[in-house]
Amino acid sequence: MKLYKLLLLTLLISATTSKVNCQISIVSNDMPTAGNIFRTSIALNAIEFDFAQTGANFEWDFSSLIPVNQRVDTFKTLQQTPVFFWPTFFTSANLAVSFDPGNLLPGLTFDGAYQFLSKTTAAYRDFGYGLIIAGLPLPLKFSNPDVIYSFPMNMGNTFASNADLEFSLPDIGYLSIDRQRENLVDGWGTLKTPYGTFEVLRLKSTVFEIDSVYIDSISQGIRIERNYIEYKWIGKNKGIPLLQATFDEFLSTVAIYQDSIRDLTVGIPEVNDFNRPQVFPNPFREELFFKICANNTEQTLVSLLNIQGLKVIEDQLFNTSLGCDTYRLKLPESLLKHGTYILKIELGNKIHHVKVIAGHR
Repeated sequence: MKLYKLLLLTLLISATTSKVNCQISIVSNDMPTAGNIFRTSIALNAIEFDFAQTGANFEWDFSSLIPVNQRVDTFKTLQQTPVFFWPTFFTSANLAVSFDPGNLLPGLTFDGAYQFLSKTTAAYRDFGYGLIIAGLPLPLKFSNPDVIYSFPMNMGNTFASNADLEFSLPDIGYLSIDRQRENLVDGWGTLKTPYGTFEVLRLKSTVFEIDSVYIDSISQGIRIERNYIEYKWIGKNKGIPLLQATFDEFLSTVAIYQDSIRDLTVGIPEVNDFNRPQVFPNPFREELFFKICANNTEQTLVSLLNIQGLKVIEDQLFNTSLGCDTYRLKLPESLLKHGTYILKIELGNKIHHVKVIAGHR
């Protein structure tokens, strides 16, 4: 009898261990459905983490991410979007969600913006965008969809896509996107974020993209070649990624994760503890000054981020000296929009963030 109990206990322990160390598989039913609502937080300190680390039965600990902003997104059916987008996406998309189009056509004010998606048993695809500018609907559809996921999704799976679109409208501008995506499921295990602990698959997407934009109102255009990597941690029945980190040499590192309601009105927490810089004037208009008290002579990098964590003023180098000195941040020729920004100061191996407000000019 003792031998029987010992064998039974061994089998139970073995079964429990196998369950813990068993990777999940992601299928279509794990993706969003119409009516799903997701709250996400944008991390302030994403640049401090190594998101590339991965492996089998891996533990990713990003529980110390600090939220700086939140948004709530609701997934809709195609029929719940403005009717003038239906003809373009009726035969392809069955889901839609609002998104921020600022990177597509910078400098324009949008009345609305939608991303049109397709969820089938085989794949989860991005078919393009629907923008509303001054009441004018602009459907932007990829000639070939961007394949975000291919199902079932398991460790070691690879898949790729090549999506492109072109759009031109007099008095508005021109936009083209050529996006090549290579996907690899390169890890599985446990993810920890401020929201909780989850069993996940990790998807690495290497994206090569060429964006061309010309805005008629300002008579300016730009062609941007972007090579960026998206890391997504995906859980069972979680809809959108529990965490998505994008490493982009052009736009810096951005991390967005599912979260609960946070009180972000109390100010931005300290990332590292050192003498707090004095920033003035705040709100600012034409110029921004900051006072640093340093313990020795060293170089300081200063940049300005928008509330999404993207740089709007690239790193400026200052040679700070022992003691307290005041420095002037050069503002871009293109005027900043009124709103909240983050002044990021890197002094040696320490980082400090200060919330600042750009006033009307």
